[in-house]
Amino acid sequence: VRDNDDPATDPETSTISVDDATANERDGFIWFTVRLSAASDKLVTVRYRTRQSTPVSARRNRDYLATNGTRTFAPNETAQRFRVRLYDDAHDEAPETFEVVLSDAQGADIADGVAVGTIVNSDPMPAAWLGRFGRAVAEQALGGIGNRLEARRGGAESAHEPGLRGTMGGLPIGGHRGGLSETSTRPDAGGATAFGLQAGRFDGGGAPMPHESSAYADLGQLLLGSHLAYTGEQDANGGVLGFWGRGSQARFDAREDALGLDGEVMTAMLGADYARDNWLAGMALTQSRGSGGFRGPEAGADAAVMDGAIRTTLTAAIPYASWRASERLELWSAAGYGAGETTLETETAELLEAKIDWALAAAGLRSDLFTLPGGAAVAWVSDALWARTGSDRADGLAATDSSVSRLRLGVEGRRLFALSGGGSLALKLEIGARRDGGDAETGLGAEIGGGIAWTAPRLGLTLDLAGRTLVTHEDRAMRNRGFSAALAYDPAPDSRRGLSLSLRRDIGGPAGGGLDALFANEPIARRMHGQDAGRWTAEIGYGLPALGARFVGVPHLSYGVAYGAREIGLGWRLAPEAHAGAPDVSLAIQAARRESLPMPADHRIGIEIRGRW
Repeated sequence: VRDNDDPATDPETSTISVDDATANERDGFIWFTVRLSAASDKLVTVRYRTRQSTPVSARRNRDYLATNGTRTFAPNETAQRFRVRLYDDAHDEAPETFEVVLSDAQGADIADGVAVGTIVNSDPMPAAWLGRFGRAVAEQALGGIGNRLEARRGGAESAHEPGLRGTMGGLPIGGHRGGLSETSTRPDAGGATAFGLQAGRFDGGGAPMPHESSAYADLGQLLLGSHLAYTGEQDANGGVLGFWGRGSQARFDAREDALGLDGEVMTAMLGADYARDNWLAGMALTQSRGSGGFRGPEAGADAAVMDGAIRTTLTAAIPYASWRASERLELWSAAGYGAGETTLETETAELLEAKIDWALAAAGLRSDLFTLPGGAAVAWVSDALWARTGSDRADGLAATDSSVSRLRLGVEGRRLFALSGGGSLALKLEIGARRDGGDAETGLGAEIGGGIAWTAPRLGLTLDLAGRTLVTHEDRAMRNRGFSAALAYDPAPDSRRGLSLSLRRDIGGPAGGGLDALFANEPIARRMHGQDAGRWTAEIGYGLPALGARFVGVPHLSYGVAYGAREIGLGWRLAPEAHAGAPDVSLAIQAARRESLPMPADHRIGIEIRGRW
């Protein structure tokens, strides 16, 4: 038997020890207590220092400040305290530990000379950002699906014609040569979508986010404002197979306690569906990319917080279905699952990576309540949505789980007046209420929107005014409003020939689009600095006969300006002349220069060939 115990201490000599300690990193400091077993009639001193645990958990000078010093006990004093500075890194981690070691005691023996300091946290990152990212993806996906269902149920007559149509990178694939936006209040612009959602649009406002890569920007310029649809011939059973695609973008700027969040989410969607009789079933595949940042408390706060950036990718599959129960009532549902990864970059350029998963469930209905003589109609839209986004535990990151929910109800009324000379005046009013819950912005809110559209074919003029505003919300930080005015001159609207002019002014977020815009993601998330500065866009074109007058060539010049950015475009479109018997083949070429401070100018050339059969 070998005796390896510590030498016995002098019973008349006090012993010294240090207690374990626990603190939340948000506290800024962790306090340790050094104790004497008994009071002494003389001075007692001891040195202390911090060290990393084995294996390493909390890292010195990243999770805590390396500290050393001396504690002195006066006669009859039995306790002394000292503190170690903690760094609040804003991202959620599992509890981390480091150690405090005592040495060089004078006037006492060391009994317990090692203490464990445990750092716990409940930081919002990445859960706070991922929750908003997941909500944006859900609303973008449902917006694309909703627009598809709106077209298939009769919102646009051309949607039922076999062939390919839409826009790519803002260039039209078929359709008319110009005019007002797809969110027009014209009677033929379609009603609210089945989901009351509209895919986000990039309006050119503001400089690119500092966290956005050039690859994201290039992809966005192609996808944003793009939507494609192909409708096949009716089969022997009376069913129709269709394919569609859409690109959209959303931005958010929010706060989670003292942490500021911002982000930009870009989603590309491809879908296929089969419609027969009163039902439709399909599948949508989505690829989403998000980038943004997080900011800690303002300078001068007691605990410093590291700022950083975050990038996320997600691929998802979303089955959807709709059923028209009657001429006035349509029901729909959708569910989806996706996976991807997120990368969090701290202020010290440390990269923390984790796998993520995403789930979606949504259902709703649309009911045309009644139609009155004279062209007045009232519709009711309601839906419920739940989305969950989680991340796996990884080195430096704890597992997270965040979910959002939403319940909405809206009523839309329209009235069409016929004017002399073949003109028309359309009035529209929308009122909506929503309840948001979960781990992002929450509370009750109400919005109101409306619009006026006037057409005068004899004069070749079309005027479209639209606006909406968030009337109230329990979260007072939420605010949103939008207004747009568009004027178009086309003396020969039934032909592509001749002069065409358009001028549009937008302020704030989307101003029109029925309940789809009224219930879009922007009322919760779009609070970009300077958005009220608005956007101006103008285009002039002139249609000339080409290729034996069977086609029309339209050279056009466009100019757009927004907060901190402007774009100049020059292009040419070749399309078949109406009733000329020409093959339905179109060609479009456009060159554009985009200037957005402080980024260098961006130049793009787009070429498109379209055929319909």
